[in-house]
Amino acid sequence: MRPVIKTLAFARVHPNALSLSQIPLGFVVAALIIPFPRLALALFIGTLVLDFLDGELARARGLASNFGGLLDQVCDHVRELIVVGGLVAVGALRGEIGVAYAAAYPLANVLLYLADRFRTPLPFSVKSWMVYYPFLIAYLGWGLNLLDYAAAAAAAFLTLTSAQALWRIRTMVAGSGL
Repeated sequence: MRPVIKTLAFARVHPNALSLSQIPLGFVVAALIIPFPRLALALFIGTLVLDFLDGELARARGLASNFGGLLDQVCDHVRELIVVGGLVAVGALRGEIGVAYAAAYPLANVLLYLADRFRTPLPFSVKSWMVYYPFLIAYLGWGLNLLDYAAAAAAAFLTLTSAQALWRIRTMVAGSGL
């Protein structure tokens, strides 16, 4: 990816622009789920590449910042929730499972962030891409729909990650007398 980063840096593309571009692309992915699922898949993968590129570009241009890191996370979450909402809207994912995933995903990430801030990182956590993305790819690429099971499993793992983070934060705070 080095040539891409160099080209973007030479063109003076701001890393935050890459982060923000994930949001409208998320709407495009959601709109293409039924009429052009493979194109939706290609664009979804493109958003994941943008998610990688924004941080690399920020470091390459010397623009890495806490704000940029936060913006990156917010844009990732918004894109993710837009795509999940699109799957629910077209009936590929049950609404209550989509809502559970949409609640568990950002909560787990916020709690992971807080655990890191309290210097008590988790020894193990399950991220959504590990459980959910392979099934999203199978659905968009080949029409194999196991999204209800995958999203429910991802929401359960994310909830367990959240509980572990809360426990570690609570233990750290109680032990420090804060």
